[in-house]
Amino acid sequence: MRKYIWKTGKLISICFILAIACAFLPAGKVHAEPVKIVIDPGHGGTNLGAQYNGFTEKYMTMVVANAMAEELKKYEGIEVYMTRTEDVELSLQQRADYAKSVDADFFFCLHFNMSENHTLYGSEVWISAFGNCYAEGKSFGELCLDEMDTLELYRRGVKTRLNKDGLDYYGVIQHCEEYGIPACIIEHCHLDHREDKGRYETTEALKQLGVLDATAVAKYYGLYSPESKKDYRGYDVPKVEVPVKVVKPDDTEPENVSLTCLRVKEETGEVNLLLTGRDEDSGLLYYDYSINGGQNYSGLQKWEAPGNELEFTIKVPADQDILLKCRVYNGYDLDTETETITIPALSGGSRKSIEDTVSEEAGAAGQRAGGTASAAESVSGQETGGMDMPAPEEETVEASGNAHQIDMKWYEEKDAEKEKDEVFITGSDVSRFLWLVILGLLVAVLVVLVIARAKFKKQQKKARYRGRRR
Repeated sequence: MRKYIWKTGKLISICFILAIACAFLPAGKVHAEPVKIVIDPGHGGTNLGAQYNGFTEKYMTMVVANAMAEELKKYEGIEVYMTRTEDVELSLQQRADYAKSVDADFFFCLHFNMSENHTLYGSEVWISAFGNCYAEGKSFGELCLDEMDTLELYRRGVKTRLNKDGLDYYGVIQHCEEYGIPACIIEHCHLDHREDKGRYETTEALKQLGVLDATAVAKYYGLYSPESKKDYRGYDVPKVEVPVKVVKPDDTEPENVSLTCLRVKEETGEVNLLLTGRDEDSGLLYYDYSINGGQNYSGLQKWEAPGNELEFTIKVPADQDILLKCRVYNGYDLDTETETITIPALSGGSRKSIEDTVSEEAGAAGQRAGGTASAAESVSGQETGGMDMPAPEEETVEASGNAHQIDMKWYEEKDAEKEKDEVFITGSDVSRFLWLVILGLLVAVLVVLVIARAKFKKQQKKARYRGRRR
């Protein structure tokens, strides 16, 4: 009897310890050590971020962040934290400090982009240039851009940037790296370029970006969702070696850049061109072209060729000499210009002048590699030939389909309103209450066993005393 009570008491003690531990675990988590990630909606408060055509970045990042957090909470083995849930301003140091305070495994800073001359488009991810933070950032960044590919957002790459002191340029990345926390800045797309239109103008579009961010995280950590049945356990994550030295950004222009005229069709005014270039560090990203010797350039075209050669066709006016010239851009938007190729005026009748064609077609995008594009279309906003080209006019954005136009005042009103339908009891509260009830029962059983053991010992002592008296 004594041996049985001792074993039972030991078992109850173990259960008691486990119950205490379980009572303080987040509800629904099955992993002993869940992944902890911090989502940081960029900007906030008086820090508005990018503003273009009625859109304000600080509100957009909040929508994306909420959608990302909601999607990630469907998965097992992950804890999700957010640096802000309201329209408040935080310093970069405060954001990194918060990540440290929750012992974060990864920090995701959400943003939208604009370029100085309104010429760039696509998605990019900025990461630390140092050690393990680079390796993890690079690995995740490639997965994230894979998800952006599903929306046909142009892939601008996973990049590093350093300041004049040789440290990470972006403060939030620098501070997180100092804490040993991998961090990345996700620039989803450019608000000021027509190529990225349709990916951010509605609430539903922004939520979709958040879901894609969450999917990249789920793939990176190999998570499983009982709710959606999405299973990324064992997912093949890109392997990146931890660099011995700092991974510096590419600061050199593309090399071996040249332009060759392959053929000219006089009857149609089509010119078939071969453009070559090489950049081992950050790859080739864009090209543009001029038909008037560099006075005006087309908009940036996608370098979609798999190698260092790109063949494309343009249409040119037939009644004047054509001075063809191209520029090739690498992943860091550095360019190299080709030599000029002169094509004498083509036969085939009178056509509009270059200047008239440029005026009519300014701002239109050329067709992709291998297609046919008007040579006078899509004049860029870059400074060319001493000319400051005006930024493209802002367009009225209309929502399409069932998605509704995002209301940029929604979060301002939300902060000002009192919560009328606040839920006081959540699923997490119920779960914790049940654990506490179980804990209380175990404590009660333990107390009863201790008392029973004490009484049993007392009875044994009395029995031994009576035996001695006999």
